[in-house]
Amino acid sequence: MKFFKFVFCFAFLISCNNDSRKSELSLSNFIKPEYSSKESSFKCNLLEGRTLNAVERFIPKFIDSYTQVSNSTEEIFFLFPVNEDEIETQYFEVLLKHEEELSLDNFKMTLADLSFNEVASCSSSITSDNSLYLTKETIYHSPVVVEILECEYLDEFNYATLKLVIEQFADALSRNQSPVDLIYSENEDIDRYFKWTNIFSSLKTRREFVESWKELEVSKEIQSLLLEQTICQSTALYRRYKVL
Repeated sequence: MKFFKFVFCFAFLISCNNDSRKSELSLSNFIKPEYSSKESSFKCNLLEGRTLNAVERFIPKFIDSYTQVSNSTEEIFFLFPVNEDEIETQYFEVLLKHEEELSLDNFKMTLADLSFNEVASCSSSITSDNSLYLTKETIYHSPVVVEILECEYLDEFNYATLKLVIEQFADALSRNQSPVDLIYSENEDIDRYFKWTNIFSSLKTRREFVESWKELEVSKEIQSLLLEQTICQSTALYRRYKVL
């Protein structure tokens, strides 16, 4: 499992000497990610006696109400943890992708107006992540399998030190037609924290990708290079459903 923890951070291919590293760090004040959206998430637990049927019945009402105050660029997802081929049903996350802060206020207000707290207990999203696709989006259907790794940069490392290598690796994935979409997200208040998200069509395509990736020599380099730059928690695997 430890191997896979590093495998899914494979974009972090840096092999710099001390001089080049100092040069890159001097660029960190103006080399920033070109974010495409914000992501605000809510961690939820079903109340005692409630089942996923209650969530399923709630979603159409919520979407009908929320679309009256939302705009066409917003997206809403429900994420359920996956343990191998089994799906956890008591705990889930709700993810809002948006561009304006007002969208988050409207989202919270709609949940409150429809008494979602009678279905599940959810933590309030106080801060949002800024995110961008690192690869060309190729997986459009729902549901999908997403794998999320939460990381923290070590001292003297940041997005600027990774940007060029990330672009090169994303290009390599594209040329090899790898069946994965990659998303990079940073906490908007503390940019030393970031999330790395892999999106797969299914658990089967994820397993096939892992097997093919293990055979590449570069995967061994990535494990050591990741340790040089970041501290990461173990990966979390979800089945993600798009509802808006």
